[in-house]
Amino acid sequence: MRARGAAEGAVTAYLIGAATAWLAGFLPFFGLYVAIPAAVALGLDYASATLWAALGNFTPILLIVLAFERLRRLPRVGPWLQTRTSERFRALADRYGMWLVLATTPLIGVWALAVTGVGLGMDRYRLAVFSGLSIALYALVITAGLALGLEALETVAEGGAKAPTLSRSPYAEPH
Repeated sequence: MRARGAAEGAVTAYLIGAATAWLAGFLPFFGLYVAIPAAVALGLDYASATLWAALGNFTPILLIVLAFERLRRLPRVGPWLQTRTSERFRALADRYGMWLVLATTPLIGVWALAVTGVGLGMDRYRLAVFSGLSIALYALVITAGLALGLEALETVAEGGAKAPTLSRSPYAEPH
């Protein structure tokens, strides 16, 4: 009976950590920079923290793209939105959009990027794909930096010198 209670407690802790990572990744001004360390601090392993934070960070892009498409279908709003798109920007976005999205996603945030991209006429499919790739890339970079930094702190605290690895997990058995 105790094993069942412990397992349920572990599942509950995981779900709380996953929900926190998703929500922190979703909210503007937090993003991956807060979501991944918070999830690891709550006990999630690096892979789960990265996955849930990245999914939370990607959700606003989908919501904004879908909301914009619905707004475009409204008789009074659609033509007005169409006048706000720039053919010059659309041509630049088609040519350099991948690099623009990859570079600016972590700098300006997914909310601003998605609103700007769809508002100025960037292809919604390309916007979603390349912002997803950018989020995944930066989530992996942040996770690796966090893991290596925590490993280095442990090494300093222990007074030893060992090579840093990415194998640290709160659920791992001690060696």
